[in-house]
Amino acid sequence: MRRLKLLSVLFFVLMAGFSEAQSFTDTIRIREIQVLAKRKVEEAGLKITRPDSLQLVSFLTTDISELLSDYSPVFIKSYGRGSSATASFRGAAATHTQVLWNGMNLNSPMRGMADLSLLPVFFTDEVYLLHGGSSMTKGSGALGGSIHLENSPDWSSAFKLEGLAETGSFHSRKGFLKIQLGGRQFQSSTRMFYDGSKNDFTFYNSGVIPKRTDTLKNAEYWKAGILQEFYLRHMNDQVSSLRLWFQQSDRNLPQLMSYQGSPREEYQKDEQFRAQYDWKKYSDGLNYQFFTGLNTTRLNYYRATPAFQFVNEDSRSAETSLLNHLRIFKKFDEKTWATVSFDANYHQVEAMDNQKKNGYKKDRWETSLLLNLHFKPSNRFAAFILMRSENYDKQVVPLIPSAGLEWQVLRTLPIILRSNVSRNYHKPSLNDLYWIPGGNPNLQPEDGYTVDLSLAGDFVFGQMVFRNELTGFLSKIENWIVWQPAASGAYFWEAGNVKDVLSRGAEYQFNAALDWRKFRFRSGGNYAFTATSNLDAVGSVDESRGKQLVYIPKHKGGFYFSATWQKFTLKYDFSGVGKRFTKSSNQESPFEQVLNPYFLSKIAVDKKVDLNDVSLNMKFTVDNLFDQNYQSILWRPMPGRFYTLSVALKYRKP
Repeated sequence: MRRLKLLSVLFFVLMAGFSEAQSFTDTIRIREIQVLAKRKVEEAGLKITRPDSLQLVSFLTTDISELLSDYSPVFIKSYGRGSSATASFRGAAATHTQVLWNGMNLNSPMRGMADLSLLPVFFTDEVYLLHGGSSMTKGSGALGGSIHLENSPDWSSAFKLEGLAETGSFHSRKGFLKIQLGGRQFQSSTRMFYDGSKNDFTFYNSGVIPKRTDTLKNAEYWKAGILQEFYLRHMNDQVSSLRLWFQQSDRNLPQLMSYQGSPREEYQKDEQFRAQYDWKKYSDGLNYQFFTGLNTTRLNYYRATPAFQFVNEDSRSAETSLLNHLRIFKKFDEKTWATVSFDANYHQVEAMDNQKKNGYKKDRWETSLLLNLHFKPSNRFAAFILMRSENYDKQVVPLIPSAGLEWQVLRTLPIILRSNVSRNYHKPSLNDLYWIPGGNPNLQPEDGYTVDLSLAGDFVFGQMVFRNELTGFLSKIENWIVWQPAASGAYFWEAGNVKDVLSRGAEYQFNAALDWRKFRFRSGGNYAFTATSNLDAVGSVDESRGKQLVYIPKHKGGFYFSATWQKFTLKYDFSGVGKRFTKSSNQESPFEQVLNPYFLSKIAVDKKVDLNDVSLNMKFTVDNLFDQNYQSILWRPMPGRFYTLSVALKYRKP
C-alpha cells in the first residue's frame, strides 16, 4: 500500500505539471518544437540519463560510483572508501552493467564487470546512462543498462590550465591537473590525478560482543593515473583522436567488522593501460566512425595470516583486450536513416594462484553485426528498429532485436511518450566458465527481455524551467548465472544457470532551474522503485522463490538543491537507500542479516573569484552531515561525518 501511495504521488506531481503548463500555451508551443528538433535521431526512443554540468563539477574530485550513487536511479554496491564499487540497473547484477569509454568496453573479460571506483570523474567530459534495452544501440550484454564515459576536444581554446588540490578527514589527499593547448586544427590534453588516504576513521562496531567504537585498520589506499589525448582535424569533415590512459592503484583491504581472529594482511594492486585510436568523417548524408583500442589489466591479490606465517591466497591475473569498431550512419532522406556497425574483439586472460598452484589461460574471439533503422515521419514522431547478431566461442546468436518510439502526444504541449521493447543476452565471463575449482564450461548465456514506457515533459513557469520524466519498466532474465555450493557436496562453490529473475518497477527524475534577481537556484532529484524476485527455485532446497534479490533495495532516491549569489554557492545533497536483504530467503535475524535503510546528507559552500583569464574556486564540504551509522555491504563499516577542503585554479587563453 505504501508503494502505491508513493507512485500515486509521483504521478500526481507529473500530471499537475501538465495541467499547470496549459496556461502557458504560447511559450510552450515554441519550446515543444525545439525539444524534438534538437534531439538526435539516433537517440529517439531511448531512455537516457545525463548528469548535468553542475553535478559533474561538484563531483569532479570523486569517482564515477559516487556521482551515479547521488545523481541517478542506479544502485551502487560499495565496499567502502577506496574499495571496489559496482553498479546495478533495475535489479540486475553488476555483470549486467556494461561500462564504455568512448565506445570501448571496459568490463573485465575475466570477471565480467567493471570497478567504478577506479574511474575518476576528472578523466571524463561527459557521462550518460542508457537504461534497459536502450543499451542495445551500443552493444549487447547490458541486461540492466550501460554507463558511457566520453572525452571531447575544446577547439575554441588555445591554452587552458586547471589545477585542483583537496585535503580531508582520515589523512586524505587529492591532486588533479589538466593542461590543454592547441588551436582549431590540433588539440592536446593532458590530465593527471592522485588520490590517497589512510582511511582510518572511527565507527560503531555492531559485529562484535560487546559492541564498541573501533578504528578502521589496514584500509589505506592510493590511486594515480594519467590520460593523454591528441585531436587532429585533417579537413573540415574529418577528425582523428589518440587517447592513452595509464593508471595504478594499491589498496589494503580491511577485515570485516565481525572478524575477531588473528590480524590478517590483505591487499589488492591494480594496473591498467588503455589506448584508443579513433577516426570520424562527417558529411550531410554519410558519417563514418572507426576505432581500434587496447585495454589491459594486471591484478595482484594477496591474503595472509602473519601470526601463523600462513599465506591464504596469492593470485596474479593478466587481461588483454583488442577492440575494433566500424560504424556507418546513412541519411536516405528527411525521414529515414540507417546505422550499420561491425565489431571484432579479442580477449585473453591468464589467472594463477601461486599458493594453490592452479589457474587457467584462455582466450575469446567475439564478432557483432548491427543494423539500426531510424524513422522520423513527422516532427512529433520518431522510431527505430534494431537487429543485432553476435558470434563468440564458436556460438552464434542469430537474432537480438530491439525497437523503440518517441511521440509528442499533444501539438501544444511538450509531453513526450517513449517506449522500448528489447531482447538482450549476456555471455558467461571466463571465470564463470574456467575458474578452478567451480567453473562450468557448459553454462548457457543469460537471456534478457525488457520493456519500458516513459512520459517526459519540459515546462516553463515564468522564469522557472522544470523537466521531469516518469518511467515504468518490466524485465525478465532467464538462465541467470549464480555461484552456489557444489551439488556434489564438495567444499567449493560452482557456477550454474539456476535462476529466472523478474524485475519490475518505476523511475522518476526531475530538474528545475530558476533565476530570480541576483539569485540562481538549481534543484534535481531521482527515485527508483525496484522489485526483483527469483521465479525458478525448488522450495525444499532454495527459499528464494518470489523473494527480493540480495543487496537490491526496493527504494532508492536522491535530491539536491543549490543557491548562488554573487559567486557564492550553497549546495545541499540528500540520498536514501532502502532495506537490503543479505540472504536469498529474505530472512531477518538478530545477527543483522538485513541491512537497514540509511539516509545521508551533504552540504557544500564554495566561492568563486574571477581575475581576468584566471578563476579561483574554494570549496568546503561536510559529508554525512548528521553522522549516520550505516553499512552498504554487510560488516563493511562506512565513515561518519567527515570534511573536505579544496582549492581549484583555472587559466584560459582563448
